[in-house]
Amino acid sequence: MNFEQLEAFIYVAETRSFSKAGDILFLSQPSVSSRVKSLEDQMGCSLFNRSSQGISLTIAGETFLPYAQKLLQYQQEGMLSVDNVKNHYKGELSFSSVLIAANYIIPDIIHQFHYLYPQIKTTIHTGHSKDILNMVLERQVPLGIARSISHPLIESMHLIDDEMILVVYPQHHYSSRDTISIEEVATEPLILFNRGSLDWTLIHSAFKRLAIKPNVIMEVDSIEVAKKVVSKKTGIAILPKFAVEEELKSNELREVVISNIPKINRPFELIYLKESTFDENTKLFKEFLIKAIKEGKRSK
Repeated sequence: MNFEQLEAFIYVAETRSFSKAGDILFLSQPSVSSRVKSLEDQMGCSLFNRSSQGISLTIAGETFLPYAQKLLQYQQEGMLSVDNVKNHYKGELSFSSVLIAANYIIPDIIHQFHYLYPQIKTTIHTGHSKDILNMVLERQVPLGIARSISHPLIESMHLIDDEMILVVYPQHHYSSRDTISIEEVATEPLILFNRGSLDWTLIHSAFKRLAIKPNVIMEVDSIEVAKKVVSKKTGIAILPKFAVEEELKSNELREVVISNIPKINRPFELIYLKESTFDENTKLFKEFLIKAIKEGKRSK
């Protein structure tokens, strides 16, 4: 059931004519008839009596009509309310984000935000966590999305965790296995990314705790490069799960769980100056971002 079907039903009921309803809706009579028929099929009953003398509502149609009118009214009021909200918020919004979040978490959320508030112009600055921290400290931006940040002037709020996972290409001999050991990982050509980052440090620490030396054949500064190198069957990689969701869905890459080490999770946090006073747009986006992540509205 959709609003186009309800609208067709209501106008036919009110005019007692498919052709007149079509004139009001700027539709052909067959189009109106098709919409009403689809609604009747979904409801499992006839809404109109059709005869050579004209049409009239069945008992089911008479019963349903006031509800259909209310539904259409609510839809129109809802659209008007959304339009009012869209027209209320104007101006600019700026924030900063680490590259991983900017690439793989923020786009879907900012798309939803812009759909609701199209008159807000958004500027997103990217960088490493230390860059994000400096932008906030220097008041270049009111909000930042970063890794774990500890600073006496900064308030931080946990947003979401991202897990580091092992990915291999589909033809790899580990691809058919659910789990492998970290010792087995160490025997394979390994691609790492972003030397000196928290991700790089966590991966190296996992090997170091077990006194294992990984067979690192390549280091890159881009997750996208790392994914392409793995897909070319050059080696395997431990990458952020958010960054490989599309490749896992399309079977371009496969996840294999490392069974004998704890999960490697990295938090993303929203940071801002303590006792900050936000403008209307920043406050709106802050609340929208937190709610969207909490409710899982980021596309997966």
